[in-house]
Amino acid sequence: MKQQLSFYIIVGILCLGFLGCDKNDNQNKNDGVIEFYLLDTFAKIDNSCQIDETTVITESSPLVYYSDILSYDSADYTFELSDRAIDAIENLEHSVIGLAFAVKANNILIYTGYFWPSYSSASCDWIVMDPTMLGIGNKIQVRLGYPGLIQGQIIPDKRNDKRIINILESDNKLKK
Repeated sequence: MKQQLSFYIIVGILCLGFLGCDKNDNQNKNDGVIEFYLLDTFAKIDNSCQIDETTVITESSPLVYYSDILSYDSADYTFELSDRAIDAIENLEHSVIGLAFAVKANNILIYTGYFWPSYSSASCDWIVMDPTMLGIGNKIQVRLGYPGLIQGQIIPDKRNDKRIINILESDNKLKK
């Protein structure tokens, strides 16, 4: 009887020990992800390219998954992407007036912008990425405005938002 009781006590202690353990099978150290989405619906502010981020609804699946982001250079705002991500962006139907996207960290909208090809003659007063430049080292630069930032123009710069930087830094994907 004492052996049976001892057995149950030992089994109970082991069960409590296993329940207290935290199993972590996630590939990311901080459980964070950054993903690019195309926008399903959105509204612009006045007669500009600026996206009213309170109106944004993204597509349900990311265009670029976190595993597709190989690195990010915070000094020149450049993402290095996998071949899969490059193909996904290049295979989109690009417009001379841009194709709207969102960057999310842990499913929280951080900023919006447009895939804006360099052959466009239209200007844009919002964040842009040029999809025609992807062939150069699988990198895409996030810029303020197209063809550039016009003097006196204000575009909120969230490209190095701390939520993005913290995720990338913890996974050794951040270049400074």
